[in-house]
Amino acid sequence: MNSANNKTLVDTRCERLLLVLIVWIALCPTLHAKNKRHQGQVIGYFTESGAASGKYPVKNIVTSGAAGMLTQLDYAFGRVVDEQCQIANRDVALEHEYDAASSVDGSADQPGPNQLRGTFHQLQELKHLYPNLKILISFGGWGQSEGFTSAAEPDHVRDFVRSCVQTFIAGHYAPGIDEPGIFDGIDIDWEYPVEGGIHQGRPGDKAGFTTLAAEFRRQLDELRPGYLLTAALPAEEEYYKNFELKEISRYLDYISIMAYDLHWNSEPTTNFHSALFHDPADPSTAPLDKRYGDYALHGFLRAHVPAKKIVFGVPFYGKGWQGVKEANHGLYQTAAAPAGPGGSYRELKDLPPEADRKYFARAVACSVLMNSVFWSYDCPQALHKKMAYIRHHHLGGVMFWELSQDSPNVELLRILSGRE
Repeated sequence: MNSANNKTLVDTRCERLLLVLIVWIALCPTLHAKNKRHQGQVIGYFTESGAASGKYPVKNIVTSGAAGMLTQLDYAFGRVVDEQCQIANRDVALEHEYDAASSVDGSADQPGPNQLRGTFHQLQELKHLYPNLKILISFGGWGQSEGFTSAAEPDHVRDFVRSCVQTFIAGHYAPGIDEPGIFDGIDIDWEYPVEGGIHQGRPGDKAGFTTLAAEFRRQLDELRPGYLLTAALPAEEEYYKNFELKEISRYLDYISIMAYDLHWNSEPTTNFHSALFHDPADPSTAPLDKRYGDYALHGFLRAHVPAKKIVFGVPFYGKGWQGVKEANHGLYQTAAAPAGPGGSYRELKDLPPEADRKYFARAVACSVLMNSVFWSYDCPQALHKKMAYIRHHHLGGVMFWELSQDSPNVELLRILSGRE
């Protein structure tokens, strides 16, 4: 073969290689987008109390890197009082002045009347930096859900929902302060209709929740189609049976299953508070023997909730028991009492290096045993397995409580978002 033919062959191969590279570069964003869609929703709660204490202000969502890993941020909580939605702490949400050093975008809040300040202004700045991040206002929570029963009654529900939508979605926060566009929807965290929460509900709450969801959907769509409506529901069968799951899934974009707090440290025997699967060695009797995430998920699926609408909840905290024997790494042992603030570690990031940790593969859960204190939590190994489980069942994504409880380098959120 002469040199001219060699040159032609080389040129042809180069052209083919160049074409392959062009196609690959063109496909990379698409492949990346498909991978992101495959990960689904990554929903994290942000607490107003964390901002009020200075422990975790809105700016931390940016500086930690969390903002770029979340698809949705749920602000906890708004209040439900006297059949109205209200701002829980107006000083924190609307009035507190952030200086340039503590604000999200590096600019100080404006003084004077009719100026939006506080955490809501910080959320507004966050939206400017991360326009694809959806921010929802969450109502209720553990110990703050008493007002839902009355608000969901037929005579009250329309005006109640209107107060929520007009205040938080239309942005009529206070006289002279009108700032729409901060919140992209509403998260209902009613713990719980009928029974199971701190405040006793009524039998009519089951239908009342459905009516509430339908009215929220109607008014949000009336204002503008596309606003999100979500809810956080219990993972315990005796409590989620008090929801008309199939019906409410018609109105909700996502339903988060709170697959944690499944065993409380008020129980006399240690256990996992967020196990994914049943452990045959678990000595629990009914109904506590069905307290694991997989059982809850299949209960929702049997109720005809679409898998794509289910978001699986995980905790960034744990529960502890003290006075525990060392047998079985403290698991399923009699405890003297719940671990108090001085005897237990609430968050994974607070565990000392010498803590004796163990991963239980069958249950997909973790524990720590230290100084006769047993601590149940979700370690990185468990979260990796749970994310694989979420993908296997083609669920809508993952939710967690809450941002401030992650490590400074957002170790747990990085797992949930597929960064490691």
